[in-house]
Amino acid sequence: MMLSQKLLQNSKILSSKSNYILKRYLKKAVELPPNYQETKLQPLPEQKPERISFLRALIIGKVDSDVFVYPEQISPRYEDYFTWIKPIESYISHCTNKNVGKNEMLDHLRELGVFRTHIGEKYFGLSLSKTESLKLVELLSNFPWLGTYIIKNHILPIEIIDKYGSNSQKLEYYPKIMSGDIIPTVCVHEGDYGTNIGNIETYAMQHTDDSWLLNGKKSFVVNGINSNLFLVFAKHIARNTGKSKPTSFSLFLVEKDFGNVSCTNVYDTIGRHETPTCTINFEDTIVPNKNIIGTPGGALDVLMEYLKPGRQNISGQAISILRNFLNQLIPDIIHKKHFDRDLYNFDVVKRILGEISFCLYTMESMAYLTTGMIDDYKNMNADVEEAIIETYCANNCLKCIQSGLQLMGARSYMKNESYIEAFHDAMALTTMDINNLDANTFASGSVIQFLGQTMSGHIYKKRNSFQFPFYNMFDRMFDKYMIKLNAGEYFHPTFKYAVAYMEDAINRLKDAILILFEEEGTNIIERYADLQRITTMLTEIYATYANLTRASRSYCIGARNSDLEKDLAIKMAFVSHIKICEIQSQINNTSLFNGDKLYSDAMDLVYEQRKYSLAHPLTKTF
Repeated sequence: MMLSQKLLQNSKILSSKSNYILKRYLKKAVELPPNYQETKLQPLPEQKPERISFLRALIIGKVDSDVFVYPEQISPRYEDYFTWIKPIESYISHCTNKNVGKNEMLDHLRELGVFRTHIGEKYFGLSLSKTESLKLVELLSNFPWLGTYIIKNHILPIEIIDKYGSNSQKLEYYPKIMSGDIIPTVCVHEGDYGTNIGNIETYAMQHTDDSWLLNGKKSFVVNGINSNLFLVFAKHIARNTGKSKPTSFSLFLVEKDFGNVSCTNVYDTIGRHETPTCTINFEDTIVPNKNIIGTPGGALDVLMEYLKPGRQNISGQAISILRNFLNQLIPDIIHKKHFDRDLYNFDVVKRILGEISFCLYTMESMAYLTTGMIDDYKNMNADVEEAIIETYCANNCLKCIQSGLQLMGARSYMKNESYIEAFHDAMALTTMDINNLDANTFASGSVIQFLGQTMSGHIYKKRNSFQFPFYNMFDRMFDKYMIKLNAGEYFHPTFKYAVAYMEDAINRLKDAILILFEEEGTNIIERYADLQRITTMLTEIYATYANLTRASRSYCIGARNSDLEKDLAIKMAFVSHIKICEIQSQINNTSLFNGDKLYSDAMDLVYEQRKYSLAHPLTKTF
């Protein structure tokens, strides 16, 4: 209460109205269950000075010892966190294979402090780090609907309120969110095809000096039917002109109790039935002035930040879904026969299960490397890494489950089997939660922009070879931009050749981007097929890097099965290098020879006729 007393005493900070809000809601805050006051973790370790992200450092060769050290969790915070999470882990394990109701589970998790996790300590929360949050989501996603719930109805709304909301809004809503009286959700999408900010029709117009009138429909609202606080993005309509600028958006905290808020069109989805998706309607809903987040008309940056790839926190979900699928699949494979032989003894079965296991290992490596990097450094801009791991985890979770389902045959197609449920849960990650085209464009575009700024002079001279003949001649003879990481001194000697593969892969990525710059200039951003190839190269490099740093750490400290980790990381580095060489060849061959132009021309014909246009093989013309 010391903070609140200081705030109440400081009349320069808060008005009498704000003082009333503080007194009212801080009183409610201190009346929360006893464990809310008793549970307190050790402070997070002090962050290191700001630096560029590890992936960007690798691409330009600006590396140091920190880049090749897999992040470690620091004691005593580490022990505190795992002591706190152990009862949650026990409860989730207890609920597995038991018919525990949704509300009962949520109430018990609330008692264990789960809904304090992303609220700051000054508001009686726990303020988890990114790594701790990832571990929590991974644990809760043993029930996939619960992972979706904690992300959509807690983490994402809290992140917006925490970053952009006012102090009085946090004091008003945080205690209610922790107690379960308020369930928030974010309302962005409109229509049937997702989000196009240029087509957002929900609008807000000033009603009185102290209120706004909100009208519109928001679709694909997760758990909207059970939510009672909606974070609504709406066009800002000027009161005097009745018009709106294309970039003028406002963000409102709309309570269901404000009136004229209804839930319709509950979608009949193939999964996520515990967190139903619906349409939320606002018809002349009156919203008080105090419920605007930020300034009226100034929420475009908030909207773009929310829509940015990598912000959906789904890597923990994907890891948990795939691990549970694999742990169920392996015992069933061991007991399955094929032509009177044990199925698990077939080398092709071992290969498929091995690929799934290795993919899961890579997902873990990339996810925890990225969160550890963000936790360790001040103001770490890891947006590219976040977009890459989110896309990689979601897509490979689905891909691996499809491979595993084929091993189980007809049993995997039965409606009540958990196999098909896992498939539906994985499908939701790639359809409901991310957009692959946006993610690929964002990741590659960000790196291309970064590299373009770093090497702008070189690119200009390469694009104007007649003006700089000697420069181009010497550049072909001596590649002064070749990256030499000298990473061998930071890894266990066993990883020497794998590190060399990674170094060569980075140079091939750089060369591929420079070729695109030379050919296309600034039009490079319109070559979406090549942008996807660049993103794939980035992903393979980041996966190799994450696996090598993790495996080297495990091998040096003697972790369980570290020999297998070592061999896995080395083999994956070799496989990734082969993929990158192939992709570089496709880029070098240009659209005329790599098939892009053929696909484009073929689809132009299909679009024109609006159907598959090639003749049936039994067609006769004579």
